[in-house]
Amino acid sequence: MTCSKSPAIKVRQRIPWLSLTGILFTVLLTLGSAAANMMPHHIPSARELQRAEQTAVADARRERIAFLMSKGDGCRAEIARELARALVFDGRSAVDYAEDYARRCGDDPIVRRWANASKWVARRSHR
Repeated sequence: MTCSKSPAIKVRQRIPWLSLTGILFTVLLTLGSAAANMMPHHIPSARELQRAEQTAVADARRERIAFLMSKGDGCRAEIARELARALVFDGRSAVDYAEDYARRCGDDPIVRRWANASKWVARRSHR
């Protein structure tokens, strides 16, 4: 008996496209995330934004106090009241200002009330 050998059939191996795609996607995602983390940026928190806003308001108030002090009140009650209120909101005492205003222009109940409020704020802050 003669045995004839048939030629070997060559079958190309299939390429695992799904696995390669998954691996490539994972590598690209990792590299993209690493690149994003290398970029310097700071996103301010809500607390930092609030603090910046409060600082801006306090600075504006201090500028207004300096302006009113340099300009003088001219015995105008609305300016005296604004200045007394601003002093209290800034954490300063308005007692000396109220006494000076009462001596120069006569007593104003609202300026006196702000002076009393500054005493209360000073007592409360020392607790």
